[in-house]
Amino acid sequence: MSLPLLVGLALAGLALVAFFGAVLWINLRRRPARPPEIPAGMRPGPADEVLERGLFERLLGWNVLFVLFFAAWIPALWLREPSQNVADDLDLVSRAVDRGRQWFLPSSPENPFGYGCANCHGMNAEGGTTRFTAPDGELVPNYPVPPLNNVCGGPNTGHPQIKSIEDIRTTIMEGRQPETPMPSWSVRFEGPMSDQQIEDLIRYLVSIQQGVPDDQNVCTNPSAVVAAATPEAGASPTPTGGEASPGAEESPAESPSPTPTPTG
Repeated sequence: MSLPLLVGLALAGLALVAFFGAVLWINLRRRPARPPEIPAGMRPGPADEVLERGLFERLLGWNVLFVLFFAAWIPALWLREPSQNVADDLDLVSRAVDRGRQWFLPSSPENPFGYGCANCHGMNAEGGTTRFTAPDGELVPNYPVPPLNNVCGGPNTGHPQIKSIEDIRTTIMEGRQPETPMPSWSVRFEGPMSDQQIEDLIRYLVSIQQGVPDDQNVCTNPSAVVAAATPEAGASPTPTGGEASPGAEESPAESPSPTPTPTG
């Protein structure tokens, strides 16, 4: 037998021995224990903590974001509140002034809500005249009506009966009839205007004051109200141009005669 054949047989024998040894090792080695075959529908699910963890973490994240948002938003709102309140008040006053002008002007298709104060006091509250029948029956065709664009000056501008804004309010509400043409305008005294409309009208009058210094404005300056209440302020002279005209600012006690006083 030749050498190559012997070598081939030897290699073949080694291969057979290795093969059968491997088969024997595979069959004799310890196999891991296999779990029982449980259907997927019968297997236990994950614990509640595992199922709820994601939702819980998302909720905590949103809570943190909202806390941070309100921690910044609430102080910003608080710091802005004073200026916002002032802006709101100014806007309310501006609207009241616009409404007061509507009440002051005559009624017209463009202004159906006018009460016609301007018919007597002038379109710009500069004063004017009106027809008036005195209590004794005398007809005064040109009864002088005082201006209202300086009424807040009180005694300093020829309105001796006006010493505060309350006097203006009382005059509008109660009027000064029968001694003057000034009727009552408040519904409390059988007039046509509500309290809110009278307040709007007063705000309009305050907004159109001319030639009334701040230190003499009894509508806006409390110290001027105190000064107007003193005897010296009550005895102050009337403005240049004539005597004080009887009208809406005169009381019955100080205007016993309905006959108008010439103005210049």
